[in-house]
Amino acid sequence: MVSSPFPEYVGFAVKTINDLGNYSLTPEELKLISPRAVEKRRIEFILGRAACNSALRNIGFSSPPPVLRGKSNEPIWPEGYVGAITHTKNIAICALCPRTKAGGIGVDLEEIEGDVSLDVYNIVCLDQELKWVLKDQSQSTLRFKQIFSAKEAAFKAFYPQVHEFLNFKDAILSWDDEEARFFGELLGPVGNAYPKGYGFEVGSLIVDGLVFSFILLPPKCQL
Repeated sequence: MVSSPFPEYVGFAVKTINDLGNYSLTPEELKLISPRAVEKRRIEFILGRAACNSALRNIGFSSPPPVLRGKSNEPIWPEGYVGAITHTKNIAICALCPRTKAGGIGVDLEEIEGDVSLDVYNIVCLDQELKWVLKDQSQSTLRFKQIFSAKEAAFKAFYPQVHEFLNFKDAILSWDDEEARFFGELLGPVGNAYPKGYGFEVGSLIVDGLVFSFILLPPKCQL
């Protein structure tokens, strides 16, 4: 089971397939599921909203509001809060906190199993990143999924600043063996808070066949 890597002021919750019967979608959330959605997608959505509900309760919401969806399918958090959801392989995670504590939060889960083509490596990775991914052929799939997951988490965290998702090559990541995390750098500005060259960190853990990535941005850029 994944435990929270964040400070205590961050609401954090994990839900698995075993929790599926413990949460009922609100009418507003139920409307967000397409009648054409496959069963896997329905389960992931319910688990995600169940994780949101628990995370909100963990930071003091006695009656959490429904978490709806914005124009880019992003979750809409209560006014004054930032957060993120991720789900895969019958597990969902939510993390959120007040905007006074963070400029953004990102979490992401990716399954380690499954091959990835070199074409996809090139879509996601910059040259420096690709060298690290391919340096150890026995670990190349894992390393790629770590890079992919870390960028997904980071871009979720930066989203509140501009309300649009960054592209994979809008930031570069470098793995630090001693710290066991990625150090990132923006290759262009993100809103007014985070300029080109801004550095950030993304944690990366391997848990039960999954890559778990996480990031907490400060409420404003420290120049």
